[in-house]
Amino acid sequence: LDDVAEAPAALLVELPQRDLGGRLPPWDDLVAQVDWARDRGAAAHLDGARLWEASAGYGRPPAEIAGLFDTTYVSFYKGIGALAGCCLAGPLDVVAEVREWRRRMGGTLYGLWPGAASALSCLRRRLPLMPAYLERARAIADAVRDLPGVTVVPDPPQAPMLHLLLRTGHDGFTAAARSLAEDGLWTWESAVPTGDPDVVRVELSVGDATLAVPVAEIRGAIAALVG
Repeated sequence: LDDVAEAPAALLVELPQRDLGGRLPPWDDLVAQVDWARDRGAAAHLDGARLWEASAGYGRPPAEIAGLFDTTYVSFYKGIGALAGCCLAGPLDVVAEVREWRRRMGGTLYGLWPGAASALSCLRRRLPLMPAYLERARAIADAVRDLPGVTVVPDPPQAPMLHLLLRTGHDGFTAAARSLAEDGLWTWESAVPTGDPDVVRVELSVGDATLAVPVAEIRGAIAALVG
């Protein structure tokens, strides 16, 4: 950040960083990044769509993480599995302006109570489970990292999610995933290509369904996907 020549208007931080497999910057580094923005008169915004997962990774309550920033966005369907929807938290004047722009853009629904009720219910049920989700993510990493052709990113997982780099082609992966689904285990419909044509990437977000599958069975499924 110190190499940025232009005066910043805002700093946007995503936690966890999804494209990096759910990485979290060290807490002291995160605080320093926000301080860097504040020292330059810039706003600090948290893309906290998966704030709930970041809370487990840092071992800190969501409010403490969000409190570092001027504004925070959270998702209600990611992580906790509520109805599609989100929320923005911040100063009253900023939220009032956002509310006005939501109306201008046609985003104001007649009634938002179903989404709010779903979010509250799922927060009460699943937020306490985030540490267990993180523990399962790390157990899965432990179980698959020695498989030939499998790379865990990051290793160990820093949040209840991870990426797996699989040394297999797209067609081979798709066929193996279809075979697993026919046997009753749904994994991924498809994989994301990488810069290497012989390697594909999948993202595993750990939740209730993953907790219900034994780690040994997950290891067997990943081995089958690699071929």
